[in-house]
Amino acid sequence: MVAVADRHLVAGSVFSPDAVRLVPVDSGFEGISTLITADDLSGFEGWVVQRSIPSNGLVDVSALVEPGSPSGLRSMSVPVAIEHAAGGSLRAGDRVDVISVVDGTASYVAADLEVIAVSEAAGAAIGSTSGYHVVLAVSAQDALRLAEAIDGGSLEVVRSTGAPDIEGGRVDP
Repeated sequence: MVAVADRHLVAGSVFSPDAVRLVPVDSGFEGISTLITADDLSGFEGWVVQRSIPSNGLVDVSALVEPGSPSGLRSMSVPVAIEHAAGGSLRAGDRVDVISVVDGTASYVAADLEVIAVSEAAGAAIGSTSGYHVVLAVSAQDALRLAEAIDGGSLEVVRSTGAPDIEGGRVDP
């Protein structure tokens, strides 16, 4: 049994198993390894349709791609000096706040963002800024604020996993 689109699946939409129906295919079919079978179906829930699939079209593995970040957010790489990113101790799953300093005044650019990935810090010299970055799950507005802050050149990425929420860009003592 392989997946066939029950309706037109639009590129960029989130895949759901209820958007397909299963149809029998001869087990000797040479291309069966490229198709999504009944056993595979639940593993692709929440993935993104990479190219449109017409109604009644076969759904193959290459038509779906893992989302770049959880919950439909965007993923954004933030280049930052390792000593300004919790000393390089950040890991996927951590929560972070991003602070920008302009003319000696610090303000929160974004708060409580999920770390999706970090670049390898191994082999970097102390004080090195080349190549280190943090990949964050961001909203469209967070992405714009972060891009402006990156352009401004002064960023601090603060590990905030388990910390209380920030209100109005200031932390109460």
